[in-house]
Amino acid sequence: MLFYVAANRQDSFSTLPFAYYDAVVRGCVDRLRAGTSGGVDATDKSVNRGEAIKKAKSESSSYVVLLTLKLDTMARSYDDLVLEFVVFAPSTAKVMITGNSYPNGARTGPVILGPRGGPTSPLYRERLLALAGEDAGNRILKALHLEGGIPKGP
Repeated sequence: MLFYVAANRQDSFSTLPFAYYDAVVRGCVDRLRAGTSGGVDATDKSVNRGEAIKKAKSESSSYVVLLTLKLDTMARSYDDLVLEFVVFAPSTAKVMITGNSYPNGARTGPVILGPRGGPTSPLYRERLLALAGEDAGNRILKALHLEGGIPKGP
């Protein structure tokens, strides 16, 4: 196994649907599986930062990815979410990567393909959150210099 992905479902001061957390975890897991030859495991239980650190320290070869959904600091509604991600190294639990991903249609590249439906549709929001999870997975793979599950040389 190369990655263990979990979400902190209790960190937000607002009550967000569990389907939102499922969407970001699913998006991140799908991207990590597509980008590496190693295994990816995920949990549907809520994992806080302390538990993620303990898990990372107990692992000998798996990075622990912790995803947290929060309201943007300048949020005008509960739809303005930020996906925070942090990756802990196996054995040491050293923070390898940390960052934010935003569930919006502004993707990198010349063409933006967003999900169908209106911005008030729950399926639309879940798809945007899945894309934010994929973006987090892309950033994790890039930061760890992983291609096909094998670290690239300098």
